[in-house]
Order: sequence, then structure tokens, then C-alpha cells
Amino acid sequence: MATATKKANTQTFKQVQESIKTNDLAPVYLLTGEEPYYIDLLCKDFETKVIDEQSKDFNFDVVYGKQASVDALIGMCRQYPMMADKRLVVFKEAQLFDKRNWVKMDKYFANVQPTTVLVICNKAASFDVKTKNLIVKNGGVVFESDKIKDYKLAEWISAFLREKGRMCSQEVPDMLVEYLGNDLQKIDNELSKMFLNISPDKTITMEDVCEFIGISKAYNVFELQNALARRDVMKANTIIDYFSKNPKDNSIQMIIPMLFSFFAKVLAVSQLPDKSSASVASAIGINPYVAKDYINAVNIYPMSKLFNIIYLFEQYDLKSKGINTSPLDDESDLLKELIFKILH
Repeated sequence: MATATKKANTQTFKQVQESIKTNDLAPVYLLTGEEPYYIDLLCKDFETKVIDEQSKDFNFDVVYGKQASVDALIGMCRQYPMMADKRLVVFKEAQLFDKRNWVKMDKYFANVQPTTVLVICNKAASFDVKTKNLIVKNGGVVFESDKIKDYKLAEWISAFLREKGRMCSQEVPDMLVEYLGNDLQKIDNELSKMFLNISPDKTITMEDVCEFIGISKAYNVFELQNALARRDVMKANTIIDYFSKNPKDNSIQMIIPMLFSFFAKVLAVSQLPDKSSASVASAIGINPYVAKDYINAVNIYPMSKLFNIIYLFEQYDLKSKGINTSPLDDESDLLKELIFKILH
């Protein structure tokens, strides 16, 4: 599920987990990247599995990047363990550490304390290459936590469910992506909440998602998208009226990106020579189960209209942010206007 560049100086998520499990630990772990989910999971594993509870008072320290003193951090790393084999120092929010301090840390990385495990959690895309190479050169490990691409999120959810021994209906991963976005921790939390309420041998359905994540079964963006795909004017207007009465749960700034993504894919499908479900699913990275919605939309909306719809999303995204609009227009008015122009 998590990926890492396949070089000798990096380890995958599973490899780092295994080294914690077997207590075969490097002196330094650099957990770095834009995806905090895997960094947090590994950090928790280090904190709970490396040092015995009874010796944590003497052999475990946590430091935060913004307030960290480089001399104090090095001092902690240089200490010897008391009545144990190892000390653990966890350096969180390293992306907020003053960059000038890494020069001093480089001296530590060049001569590490072998009885200390230093875990650096850097939740950012970049990290100084010279420092990274020095960590690796002296026996350290780098784990790179990359963001999951949006088009792979449904696949990620399916894999997550399989790992937990859970089954779901085909449309569930796509629905979860639509409503929870790309926040993996939020997805994990919501699915874990569902697991508490659904028997392990039961297949998770869209109805379960609506019930336990708090989505209206009849009035949600997924249903609005389906209504637009069929050009079902009455259903679309009914949903929009419901949204206008529940604006907090149905923000236009959440709805526009979802509908834009759908119609952008419809436009892509319109260009395909082979519009079979399998071909469409493969081309735009969706589940074959929902490919029919995109194919139906292509048959309903001509290409000129699709280009016009994409332009409308750009216009109304700006209007939702207060650009080129009247102070009297609220979100509900803008959303009704947008949907009307899509349908007519």
C-alpha cells in the first residue's frame, strides 16, 4: 500500500514494521514525505513496541521540531540506556526544525550512538539530500511516504478492507473517495467506526456507508452526480433543494470538485474509440461497476456541452470564493444556478 523508491537506502512500510517487530533496529530512521498517515503509524509502532513500559521514564524521549534545541537533541541521543539495551528518541514535526540546525545534526549522523534509536518524522516532500545521504551512509534507514494519487484512492480503500478481512460491494470505495477525499487517516477512522457496528462476515454496502458515516441515502453528491449523468432534472432539483436546507453538510466548495472530476472523466471517455465498460474503467481508473454512468453521460451530453460544463465549474468555483459575484448571492443560489445551466 505505501510505496518507497526502490533503492538500497530506503525501506518500505512493511520492512520498517518488520524491523520493529524483530527488534533489528537501525540507529536512525528518517520517516519523510507528504503522506502523514504512514509516518504516524510507524511512529506509533516505535513508541509502543521498542521500549518496555517499565523503562520508558529513563530510555524514551519525544522532541518537537519547532521548539527543539539541537544541542539538547544531540545530548539525548548521546545518552546511554539505563537498565535496557536501547534508548528511543522520537523527533516529531522535524519539518519545522530550523534548517541551520541540520548542519550540527550532520555531525551526529556521521558518528551515531549505536545504543540509541533516533526516529525523525519529517512530514514534508523535501529533506536535505546531503543529510539524508549521511544518515544512510552510517547505517540509517529512510522511509519515503508518498501521497496516494487521487485515481488510486478507491484501489487503496479496497486493499485496506482486504487487509482487515472485510468485504464490500463494488461501489463502496468510490463513494468513500467522493465523501472522505484523500485524507487516509480520516478514511481509516471512518472505516474503523463502521467495523465496530458491522459484523466481520457481512459485506459492507452503500447503505452502511450512508448510515455510519452520516450521509443521506437519497440526498448526497453521489446521487446528484447520478441524476446529472442521466439528465434527470426532477431528481437533481430535489437534491439541490435538500442541499439548500442543509448548507453546512453540503458546501458548494466540496460539491464542485466532485462534479468537476466526474465530468472531466466523461469528457475523457467521449474521446475513447472503445467505450465498453472494461475499456472505460481501464482508461480513467475507475471500477467497471460504475463505468456505465460515464458511458450513459457521454450518450446524453455532446462534446460541445461537456466543454461548456467544464467552463461552468471554473466560473462557479471562482464565484463560490467571492470573485465575480454579487454580495447577495449565497452558496445555495450559486449551486442552483450551476445545476440549472448544466441541465439546460
